[in-house]
Amino acid sequence: MKYLIANWKMNSIDISKWKNDFENHHKEFKDNLEIIVCPNFIDLTECSEKFTYLSIGAQDVSSHREGSFTGQISAKQLLKATNKLKYCIVGHSEVRHKGDSNFLVREKSEQLINNKIEPILCIGEDKESLGKGERESFLLHQLNSYFENGSCPKLIAYEPIWAIGIGRAADQKNIKEALEIISKFLKYKKLEKIPLLYGGSVSAENIEEIMALSYLSGCLVGNSSLDGKEFARIAKKF
Repeated sequence: MKYLIANWKMNSIDISKWKNDFENHHKEFKDNLEIIVCPNFIDLTECSEKFTYLSIGAQDVSSHREGSFTGQISAKQLLKATNKLKYCIVGHSEVRHKGDSNFLVREKSEQLINNKIEPILCIGEDKESLGKGERESFLLHQLNSYFENGSCPKLIAYEPIWAIGIGRAADQKNIKEALEIISKFLKYKKLEKIPLLYGGSVSAENIEEIMALSYLSGCLVGNSSLDGKEFARIAKKF
């Protein structure tokens, strides 16, 4: 199975237009490709009603079940927005940058699992760690912290922080090296069946080159998913 995720982030999307553009340029749906749309919280309901043929995911969740946590949204509340919610991203670099620790990422994941929502775990090193040759220790620290209590994500997306939003994906050598580190860890944990994805400036121009890499089962797409036509172009190349 292959996976293609649209992370709309905090962008205002004309959902009807996006749907029409996507459907007009992507008419053949494959059984071995699951397409997941992750809108912002207020668009979850509308998206689940209009995208009956796509899976729906959320972008983040609170690490708490309920209580005095202003502005946070619990896993239970995500399901209240739509009972068709299947996935939720945890550990995205933009959220980690705001202060989410490895511990918090794991706590969020446990809330999701307790509410039967599949976590999509994002991990990835920053430019400083890459430059110092510390990628492996950085990734393994994130992975060991997440898995130490038995939490298990549905998908893992490798998204190097230094490649996000720069307009070009990480080169094949860097992606391959990172995927090998993650794959080796999962094999040691006897969890090698967890699909690995790549995220970071994915576009219709580079998707085929990225997906040619071994270990890879899909992509997490940010900016290029905001346009229905562009996202359809990416989906057609799977």
